[in-house]
Amino acid sequence: MIHAVILAGGASTRMGRPKALLVLEGETFVARLVRLFHAAGCAQITVVGGADDAQIRPAVPDRAIYVYAPDWADGMRASLRVGLGATLAGDVLLTHVDRPLMSLKTLTLLTDAAGGLIPTYDGRGGHPIRLPAALRPRIMQPGDAPLKTMLGGVPRLAVDDPGLRLNVNTPAAYAELLATRP
Repeated sequence: MIHAVILAGGASTRMGRPKALLVLEGETFVARLVRLFHAAGCAQITVVGGADDAQIRPAVPDRAIYVYAPDWADGMRASLRVGLGATLAGDVLLTHVDRPLMSLKTLTLLTDAAGGLIPTYDGRGGHPIRLPAALRPRIMQPGDAPLKTMLGGVPRLAVDDPGLRLNVNTPAAYAELLATRP
């Protein structure tokens, strides 16, 4: 059984507003990701909030669990630990809320696979990452070692999905995304 963790706790300083609440094709980024993970068959979807808790919490769809990371300012690993702590045992699909264009096909490939996987497009890794359950104890340890260093032995899976590389961090990137959509 696979679960999903969506990290939505950062301060969005470059964007100037919560990225979880940005709208694409009629739905917020957080609602879009919850819908996609649900459609891909994730048993549990956990959204981790932090900086903009009062705004993001009510925007999380009912089919997801919302948890607050009180130490969100300590970095992504702190929020990830909270998300994993609220998630049932097993592998986890992990993404940041500012990556709204991953395809359902990619999510289904990752959901149906076994063990850890990092999807790649054009030779470069993207999100979501399928974290193997075996990495949980190491991730849950205190410290701020980059997750990237822990993923060294995780296999890569080439997919035809440029959306897994898109990262919407600035107003210019958001405007460009909106300009490219029908």
